Amino acid sequence: MSVRTEGKHAASDEERTDVLIHELPPEEPPEPEPAEARFGPLWITGVVVGWLLTSLVCFTVVVYALGPMLQNSDQRAALTEVRGQIDRALGETQSLLGATAPKKPAEFGTPVAVMEFPTLALHQVVLEGVAPGQTASGPGHVPGTSGLGQPGNAAIAGRFSGYGAPFAKLAELRPGNEIVIATTQGKSVYRVTGTAERPLDEGEDYGKTGDDRLTLVTSTSWWPLAAETATVVTATLEGKPFSPAPQNGKADAQDGRSGDTSAWAMLVLALGGFTAVAVGATWLYRRWRLVSTYVLTAPAMLTLAALAAIALWRLLPAWA
Repeated sequence: MSVRTEGKHAASDEERTDVLIHELPPEEPPEPEPAEARFGPLWITGVVVGWLLTSLVCFTVVVYALGPMLQNSDQRAALTEVRGQIDRALGETQSLLGATAPKKPAEFGTPVAVMEFPTLALHQVVLEGVAPGQTASGPGHVPGTSGLGQPGNAAIAGRFSGYGAPFAKLAELRPGNEIVIATTQGKSVYRVTGTAERPLDEGEDYGKTGDDRLTLVTSTSWWPLAAETATVVTATLEGKPFSPAPQNGKADAQDGRSGDTSAWAMLVLALGGFTAVAVGATWLYRRWRLVSTYVLTAPAMLTLAALAAIALWRLLPAWA
C-alpha cells in the first residue's frame, strides 16, 4: 500500500510541474538596441577621447622613451663617422703634402665635432645645423656662426627634454668649468665664463665677438612649445684658434627656436592614415573577434601614431 501511495504522490508532483510550465508565459526575445543608443553622442565622444588619449600616449612614448634610443643610435653612428674624419685628417698631417684645408661648408646633418663636458660626465657628437631633425640626433652647430675651435663666436644649440635631453644639465655649468671640443683640426679647450637664463638675443648670442668663444644654448622648460627663455652658457677659448674654414650662412629657421614646417605633409598623411585605421578598428571590434581585430589593426595603428608623433615633434622648437 505504501508503494502505491508513493507512486501516486510522485505522479501528482509531475503533473503539477507540467501544469506550471505550461502556465508560464513564453519568454519574449529582447528588443534590439536602437541605433541611437549604440552610436549616440556619448558613445562617439568616448571613442574620440579614447583615440586622442592613445595618440597622446604614442607621442609621449616616441619622444621620451623611444627618442633617447634613437638619439643614442644616431650618436653612435655619428661618432664612428667623425672618428674616421679625424683619423684621415691626422694621416694627412703626417704626410709630405700636409693636411688639406676644407674648401666648402659641412653639409647639414653631418657630424663636425665631438664635445665633452668633464664636469657633467657628458660627451656628444655635434652635427651641422639646428633644425628639429638635426637636434633629434644631437646638439647642432648654429649656421652663420664661427667654426668650432676657430676664430670668433661658435654657437651650439641642443635639446633640453626630448630625444635624450643632451643639454638638460647645461645650467649646472659654472665659471671655470672646462669644455673640450675635438675636430679634424685638433683639440680645443674652452673655459666657462658665465651661465644665464634670459631671452635669446640672436645679435648677441650668435653674432660676431671680439674674442674667441663658444656659446651654448638650450630651452629652460620641459614644455615643448617653450621658445622664449633660454639657458645661455658662454666660454672662452684657451690658446690660439685654428685656421678659419668655410661655414654655412645664417638661416632664419636655424636658431634652435624654430620648427620644421615641411613636417606638415608627413603629419597630415600620418594622421589621415591613423584616423582611417582607427575608424576601421572601431567597426571591427563591434563585429569581429577581438584578438583577430587587434592582431590586424594594432601594428598599423602603432606605426602611424609613431610617424605622426615624430612629425608633430619636428614642428616644435628644435631645442625643446
